[in-house]
Parts: sequence; structure tokens; C-alpha cells
Amino acid sequence: MVNEIIHDVCLFIEGTACVCDDANIIAEKALARFGKKHKREVQYVLFMRTRALSAKQFAKILSLRDFSEGLYEIEAECAKRNGLVIVYGCSDDVIELDGAIRTSGDCFQGGDFHLVKNSGCWKLADGVGKCNNISALWYNCDAVNDCGECIPWSYKTDIPCEKFYVTSDGDPYCEGFVFSINDLKRIR
Repeated sequence: MVNEIIHDVCLFIEGTACVCDDANIIAEKALARFGKKHKREVQYVLFMRTRALSAKQFAKILSLRDFSEGLYEIEAECAKRNGLVIVYGCSDDVIELDGAIRTSGDCFQGGDFHLVKNSGCWKLADGVGKCNNISALWYNCDAVNDCGECIPWSYKTDIPCEKFYVTSDGDPYCEGFVFSINDLKRIR
């Protein structure tokens, strides 16, 4: 499982970083530990740990990835560090937000939500609000892949964002999106 390897690489790199702050040595040790077979995973973790990314760049990285194991923890950490929020569907009844905002909502067969700031934290509230709206769409056939297949999860939002498309075990799964927390409107 890729998620297990990514997790193990993250732990190894964190441990190594506790005793060494030289990025080249950390990369060298991680590659020596995990070998050529997992070079790609090591490079991905190092990339996610060190890069400043925009919503557009992050969406491009996630696009066409297999999401059968979900979002990797390192991706959520990178998004949080960069002030980004990743929105995607999980199973057939959950909207997930991860990164700079971490929450989820129940939306069996879709639903409407909006983000509100409450006690200094952004929360996902049910229903349509004045702004920061997200509509989770379950099998809305306006969202199709290049082969014309309907994508199970898609979203409509008034938040400036960048969309990405992922699969699960090779099948269409989700057209999610990434946005900057700085683009949310605060209602007074």
C-alpha cells in the first residue's frame, strides 16, 4: 500500500530531521533506507515537506491521482502549511475538507454547505449562506471525465478555487477542488 510507504517515509524523514538539518543528507539517508524501489515516494515526501505551493499547483499535483487510499497525511500537512484547503468526497455520504481547515459533513447523495468563522475557527455549516458556499453533488452528470463517464462526487462553489480530478481503483471518483484560506469572505 502506497499510503503505508508514504507514512513510513514521513516518520523516517521526521526522525532524521531531528538530528540533521541538511536537506541533502536527509534525502540521501531516506533513499538509502527505502531503496530505489521507493525512490518516487521518498522524493514526493521531500517535495511535500519543503515546497511552497499555490492552489493551482496543488490541484495539478492531485489531478489524476488514485484516491483509493484517500488523501495522504503529508499532503494534508503541506496544504495546511501553505494555507490551502482540499475539498473532496469520501464514500457516498461525506464531504471532506483537509489542510488549513479540517472538517467533514454528512451529505448522503449530496448537500449544501457554507463556511463560517466561529470562535476564530472556520466551520462547515449546513445550508446555503451569504458566501463561502459549497454544494456537494452526488452523480451530477454535468461532471464527466474525458471518456464521458459520470464522476460520482463533484462540487460547485463561490470560493475562488482550482479543480482536480481523481480516480479510485481506476474508476472515476471525485472532481474536488483546492482553495486558499485567504480567499474566504468574512461576514460581519
